Amino acid sequence: MADAEIANATGTQMITPGIDHIALAVPDLDAQVDRLTSAFGMVVEARFEGFALVADPSGLRIELSRSDDSQVHFRHLGFRADDVDGAHDSLVKAGMDNSEAPHRRDFAAMYTSFLKQRGGLEVQLVKYD
Repeated sequence: MADAEIANATGTQMITPGIDHIALAVPDLDAQVDRLTSAFGMVVEARFEGFALVADPSGLRIELSRSDDSQVHFRHLGFRADDVDGAHDSLVKAGMDNSEAPHRRDFAAMYTSFLKQRGGLEVQLVKYD
């Protein structure tokens, strides 16, 4: 089953097409946030110690965290899901590995889960309040 075809038993699509966010770990978080906002017109949506969420005018978000070394690291792709539990189960049945079962993240006002594709690509499913 292709990822774009993930649907529940009634045939209703559970994953909203399009990427919600891209998550990266960067060595200099402050400099990266400054560059994205000043040079690329992005806006800071959230900022905590070691973490920032910036968005462009179309709504694409980049989730930034501080890396433990001097390299930029890809962390995951985030996708919106109308039914995180159902989409998570369908993706596991389609061959993805469970990284974090569906759970609530109150600080981000979301219900979420993480899965890993064999070969390393990690995805996050999100449903915001």
